Amino acid sequence: MATIEIAIDFGTSNTSIFVFSQGIVLQEPTMIAFVGGERQKVLSVGHEAAELLGKTPKNVVLSSPVSGGLVVDTESAAILLRLFIARLIPNSFFPPKVKVIASVPVGLDPCERRSLEEIILSASKCVKEVTLVSNIILSALGANLPIENAAGGLVANIGGGTSEIGAMSVCGIINAHGLLIGGDILDKAVMKFVTNRYHLEFGIASAKRLREEMGTLFENDKTTRTVHGVDKKTATMTSAVITASDLYEVLNPYYMRIADEIEDILSKCPSDASSEYNRTGVHIAGGAAKIPGLKEAFQNRLGLPIYISENPQNSAILGAGKLLSNKQLLQKILAQN
Repeated sequence: MATIEIAIDFGTSNTSIFVFSQGIVLQEPTMIAFVGGERQKVLSVGHEAAELLGKTPKNVVLSSPVSGGLVVDTESAAILLRLFIARLIPNSFFPPKVKVIASVPVGLDPCERRSLEEIILSASKCVKEVTLVSNIILSALGANLPIENAAGGLVANIGGGTSEIGAMSVCGIINAHGLLIGGDILDKAVMKFVTNRYHLEFGIASAKRLREEMGTLFENDKTTRTVHGVDKKTATMTSAVITASDLYEVLNPYYMRIADEIEDILSKCPSDASSEYNRTGVHIAGGAAKIPGLKEAFQNRLGLPIYISENPQNSAILGAGKLLSNKQLLQKILAQN
């Protein structure tokens, strides 16, 4: 029986799958749309389902099965993973055996880890083995940090549902913590801000697009954009000119909370490790790390060297992909965690 080895990052915003010797073969929104009652018929998944956000008719149910880094809808999660994994398995009388390395957020208790493992196993009869590895370790690997060293790296992953900060040493975690701050929370904050200040209501998809295209941590950014929506008072179509400084006002406090958490993690590390991290700096990963001005804002706040991953939104899945071809390193990680 043939064996396919894959890595899965089942995130709040996106699901990524890496296949051994092929690289990232799938990267789509963690979203599934059902039509009719009882969720018996899948209408669309991934990109096609995300296109329906804010536009669904009454007979369509849109599900985002992962929230805050945790699976909140096990049934939808299993169906979505089954459909994604099915794309990778060739039609054969003897289907292959699938081995999975999957990322998990920091702080998961044994029950939550077992639940995620069972969801992945139930997603496909082909899945025979699941290995869970902390997302923060995978992010460090994806950023090419020397996690086998005594001071393996200080990493912050600012993702779709959470931000995770961790300090690593000899393949283990000295200290790590997760915050419920990520792209989803930032989008909702942008939407609320625009409604309160400009009395304009618009959808979460538009808020996400506005944040990704015009969000900034440069206080003096003069960029403007016209946003269309519904007047909160008159319920008529209207528009408002949103400035980049508006988005700075919304987003900066959230990013400063992440900086505060980095400082707290650093303060709780052993003195020798903390001294080394002060020298080597903080490596930032995750999709929400792409905001302009992040490096400068964190350097000013923390007084540390700040490095943004070259491919921040893919750091975790690329790190997991490395473990598919380095079983010795995987065993070292598993022994420490």
